[in-house]
Amino acid sequence: MQNPSTWIAILLTLVVAAVLFRLLRKERRKEIPEARRPQPTIVQSSTLNLSVVEQCCLQTLQQVAGAEFNIRSKVLLGDLINANSSGGQQVAPQQTLDFVLFSKKSNKPTCVVQLQSLSGNDESPMTRLLELSAITLYRLPRKSSYSISAMQKLLQPHLEKPTPSPDEMIATISMTAFRQCKHCHAPMELKRASGGAHKGMLFWVCKAYPECPGVELYSE
Repeated sequence: MQNPSTWIAILLTLVVAAVLFRLLRKERRKEIPEARRPQPTIVQSSTLNLSVVEQCCLQTLQQVAGAEFNIRSKVLLGDLINANSSGGQQVAPQQTLDFVLFSKKSNKPTCVVQLQSLSGNDESPMTRLLELSAITLYRLPRKSSYSISAMQKLLQPHLEKPTPSPDEMIATISMTAFRQCKHCHAPMELKRASGGAHKGMLFWVCKAYPECPGVELYSE
């Protein structure tokens, strides 16, 4: 049978070991690099949840800024502000931003493209919060088509790409993936006449052309 002093020594050894273990765990947490620590997440909405107009706008944004920015749709305002803040007051995610452009270099939000509200809700709090976070807000009307050249001009302060060619300036992204031929209901494509009396003009052309006579003059 061991004497009391032996039991005391064993107990002290266990206490010291427990204290050292806790100290080591604390130091290990301090050594975790900042990049490996959990970061606020911003959920990317599926394009399937976008309306036709929103998908058209997204196509144009990708055409103009996709090389330099990650474009995320339906981002909660609170998620964006909280992720972009440095430990300030947390914002409740009450409003949804249509499109947020994140720089591929810094992964930080640069600007927001917001389509005209259908509900008529007051969006002034959104404007103030984005201004405080130094995120530029652009408001656009809801249209069935968006001009590449107009979008290029709007986002020019944030782009490093060279000025587009004259052909790109004329081109327009529209409801290409959603317009159907009135004759056979096949998808239609936006094409420019290369010759004849209508040279340079844009037309909707059925994918089944010339078997299908579906050709319509494009109007923005």
